Amino acid sequence: MSPRKKLGLLVIPWILVVAFSAASPGQLEKIYWGSEVPAGWSGDWPVEFQTVPEKTNFQKTTPHHEILEFINGLLWKSENLHVFNMYTSELRNVCPLVIMANPRVTSPEDAKASGKPVVYLQANIHPSEPSGKEALLILMRDILLGDKKHLLNNQVILVVPSLNVDGNDAWSLTASTTLPGLLGTRTNALGYDLNRDAIKLETPAVRELYRNVFNRWDPVLVYCSHHMGGQKYAYPIVYCTSNVPTAHPGPRGYVHETLFPAVRSAVREKWGVETFFHAGTNHSEAWPPTIWTFDLSAWTVEGKFIVSGYGLRNRMSILVESAWHNTFEKHIYSQYAYASELLEYTNTHGKEMMKVCFDADQDTVNKVMAKAESGQLKNWVEGKYESRGKVDLFMYPEVEYEYIPGTSIRRIKPAALEKGPVVIRGIEDITKPVGIKEATFPRGYLIPAKFKDIVEKLRIHNINVHVLEKSVKVSGEEFVVDNLKKVQKRGYEMTELEGGFLKSTKEFPAGTYQVDLAQPLANMAFYCLEPEVGDGFVGWGLFDDYLISIGVRERSVVYPVFKYLKIVE
Repeated sequence: MSPRKKLGLLVIPWILVVAFSAASPGQLEKIYWGSEVPAGWSGDWPVEFQTVPEKTNFQKTTPHHEILEFINGLLWKSENLHVFNMYTSELRNVCPLVIMANPRVTSPEDAKASGKPVVYLQANIHPSEPSGKEALLILMRDILLGDKKHLLNNQVILVVPSLNVDGNDAWSLTASTTLPGLLGTRTNALGYDLNRDAIKLETPAVRELYRNVFNRWDPVLVYCSHHMGGQKYAYPIVYCTSNVPTAHPGPRGYVHETLFPAVRSAVREKWGVETFFHAGTNHSEAWPPTIWTFDLSAWTVEGKFIVSGYGLRNRMSILVESAWHNTFEKHIYSQYAYASELLEYTNTHGKEMMKVCFDADQDTVNKVMAKAESGQLKNWVEGKYESRGKVDLFMYPEVEYEYIPGTSIRRIKPAALEKGPVVIRGIEDITKPVGIKEATFPRGYLIPAKFKDIVEKLRIHNINVHVLEKSVKVSGEEFVVDNLKKVQKRGYEMTELEGGFLKSTKEFPAGTYQVDLAQPLANMAFYCLEPEVGDGFVGWGLFDDYLISIGVRERSVVYPVFKYLKIVE
């Protein structure tokens, strides 16, 4: 029996899906499923302002030197552009940060004085996923020279089209029809995945991203583009936000409940692209699938991803993924459609977004001031996903690969996409982030003077750290470590500490580092320093050498970061 017959009442034929999707007033008459795009969607531009995909019928992606040439061409034609080098890579490639504003803005101070929100878009953190890079290059051109100049009326737009500059030109063969034949590598020149470095900060690229963009410009929204593989959903673009339970819920709630529905509707109506949340199904185990969960898409409740970590700063963040089964042109088209409508939204609602974020800053500080000394204030050190209820999903039930006859190139069997998607009804939507284990949120932390490397990472995160000028006596909690063990989590060896907290009163000498949590980035500091957070500093092994040196393999020892509730004297 075919998959369609098995689905029974769960299936709505594709032609009816299109009619249903296009029913509301103002919508396009069709939805562009599969690899279909509108003819001439990217416009008619002189060759000097065409991107590499546009010049090659979407058969190639842009090498690093041509990214620089493209940006240089825009510099000569627009007065609303400023560019500076965000960082220089291990292979001595420069990573340009593009600032677009009207009037021109050349510094964070200028942006702040304008009163406009700053929005930051980045792509190519994984160069093997290049569609966002190409979409942002086209979008920059259209904003500066085309019909989207109005997007600079009420916002300052920062763009890094290719964050992983070395990986972009580390060419490898793909042997697939859904992407160009030559692609960059996922990792940087030293083999690091930049999108797993949001907490531990071990790569120069991510450290300079924090120093030169996040800390200096303080974007109200960070947007990061990717490419998703291995799923059968029919959405050309899927999206998500930071789901770390430790983060303030205000910015995350605004993105999920307000921004996402508005942008989704606009992308559907103006571009004919249906979008949904970035998650995965259990289609490999059962058809029709029964669950839709972030746990099947690698999008955990941890902070290690750039977009996830940014949510710990009381700001908004979005990750988008283009679908694996469409052509490269469709990838770029759908990325362009989503980024365009997102900027339309921020151009209109940017001040509203700023207020949500600044309210979260103030609320964070107020709670620390009011409750921390009593020990009543708590926050989450571990989370999971729970159900939001049931959802209906557009999916391709018969997606399969085949080799093009006479070649070694793989493609999706054309019939699968030509039939269009079906609707699977009543799938359990397991995408709601919730905390499941909490710890005392202290007034602050005290860190011995020997841990300068830990303090440097905190400061790159923009966390305020002071040095005690005289000794202090404090009451609070210290964590007694009974065991240090290494565990495998999604391809990484992580550290877990077994033990518990004991109430204690201690005296710390002058020269000790103090992190007073009465600051907007208190949640980030808590996430980094708490010993029970799975991918905080402990999880990434930053305290392993010290704990082993003081004998954790043989006996119980004390975690060196002290949680103080109040200063006694």
